[in-house]
Amino acid sequence: MNSTVKTRIILADAQPVYREGIKSLLADHQSNYRIEEAGNSEELRPALLSFQPDILILDYDPVYFDADELVGTLSVIPECKVILLSSQQKKVDMFRLLDSNIYCVLTKECKKRDIHQAISCTLRGEKFFCTFALDLLLADRRKTPSVRSLPPEGLSVRETDIVRQIASGKSNKEIAGSMHLSQHTIHTHRRNIMRKLQLHSAIELCNYALETGIVKLES
Repeated sequence: MNSTVKTRIILADAQPVYREGIKSLLADHQSNYRIEEAGNSEELRPALLSFQPDILILDYDPVYFDADELVGTLSVIPECKVILLSSQQKKVDMFRLLDSNIYCVLTKECKKRDIHQAISCTLRGEKFFCTFALDLLLADRRKTPSVRSLPPEGLSVRETDIVRQIASGKSNKEIAGSMHLSQHTIHTHRRNIMRKLQLHSAIELCNYALETGIVKLES
């Protein structure tokens, strides 16, 4: 990394002690990072807009961070990539923001190397899920009702292509670039697709793509 260009990171966590813990984990690379902090939505929104971070490390807690407001702010700075951090006790909340620019999902039980690997993957535009997060994703998929029982939805060719790209892990920005459309147009298509399919999360949409054969698991 060029020593003159530092990665801008915002640590958003309601508990100062956890923010200090993450900062201590990043201390070995302190010369490569500029770090800001936020403890709630009131602090996070202005920090996101003024600091324009490359990465947001977010411990999402609905008591302190408003999901709708956060999604709205992140849509204004789509270049900001999100590392979602959660505790095992809040595993349900882990899935609520997956339709945003989430690149990595970690838990507070993860190892130090997982934090560094998540940041490295995020900077390369790659996805990273810790082992526990993957277990939760798989468990959530097993609990999701089969979409084979859904009636035919009549997705357009363009909508089907968007579903395929979402299921492959692409962000709105990446999909917009590949289809030569604006991010706003892709966001509108995603919203319409979710309404048409009566789905409520990216996980359910991925399940739909797998169940209907829009995407296929590699053998």
